[in-house]
Formats: sequence, C-alpha cells, structure tokens
Amino acid sequence: MSAVLLTRLKITDLTALTALEAGQRMLPDGHFLERVVREELYVFEAEADANPASFEAKLRGAIETSNFFVNPNKERFRFLASKDRGDRWTPPEGAWGIVARQRGDTRDDGLRARLMREHPLPGLGAIRRARAWWLWTRGPKGDAASEIAYERLGPLVGPSRGLLVNPHAEASLRISGPVAWTDLERFLAEPAPALAAVL
Repeated sequence: MSAVLLTRLKITDLTALTALEAGQRMLPDGHFLERVVREELYVFEAEADANPASFEAKLRGAIETSNFFVNPNKERFRFLASKDRGDRWTPPEGAWGIVARQRGDTRDDGLRARLMREHPLPGLGAIRRARAWWLWTRGPKGDAASEIAYERLGPLVGPSRGLLVNPHAEASLRISGPVAWTDLERFLAEPAPALAAVL
C-alpha cells in the first residue's frame, strides 16, 4: 500500500488547453473531445518492512506547508493516505484517462533527497511520478468512444495519430474505468515494455 498525491492547476492549464484544441481536430467525424484535464501523480512507497502510516501524517504536513509538491496560488491537491485511498482509482465522472510515465525508472530520487533534508520521514522509500490525462469524449451514439479516441490521441504513431504520449520516452496505461491501485503501482515500478512492443 502506498500514499498518493494528485495535483492539478486551478488556473488555466495552457498545456491541457492546447491538447484539447489539437485533439478536437484529430478525432474522426462524429466524435468529439469536450474536455481535457492534466493531473500530476506522486506515489509514496514505504521502505521494505516499514508501515506507510509511520510517515504519512508528517508527509501530509510537508505537502500542506511547503512547496515541494504544490504551489497553493496555482494548484489544488488531493492527498490519499494508504488506509484512505480504497482499493481502486476511479476516473472523474464521465471521463476516461491515460497515465503516462517515463520509460526509465519512475523514481524521483532528487525530490526525495530534498524532501528528506527538510522533512525527515523515516520509513519513506521511493517517490514515483507519472502524469494522468483525463479526457471527456463522445462518439456518434453518445458513448465515450474511448477506444478510437485512445488510438487517435494516445501514443504518437504519426502526424495524424497520437498526441499525449511519446512512446520513445514514455509508457502509457489506458484507464477506462476504476483501476486497482496495485495495478497502477505495478505499472510504475516494473520496467516499461520494449519499445518495439508499443509501436
């Protein structure tokens, strides 16, 4: 079990707005992209044999009182302690998502080292990072049509296919409904698939 931090801009997210405008042009006739939200994901792993509860209260304090993770003037956040997060991560109402992580190690050792210098958190192991793109799409029958939208807006394949994931630098996971946190943690911790397998 790991604690999770989700952050997103509360001011206009120009990157998400650009993705919305580009994505609207990339979908086939009768398909619509209505909204895009970008969210940063941090997963806080406990060290081997450590209980996450041993550091989560102090971690919450560090998140709320420092700018390691959140600029309160520009961002909002949700902190989910391991005992509170539930078994599954549920997309926002009406949305489906794409989680993108770097193809290499997802641990941010530099961030962990800076955090531990100012906020010692015994028991905290790795901090892993990824980005979630939440998309509200609609097909000709009024359904989400996430499969064709993912093909057009997910991993980059060519000039007219792919937008939100660069497969040379990132691996991705499509989230069409509630996903088990254990599956997400495995996606972040295990090596990315060979590049040939994702093209």
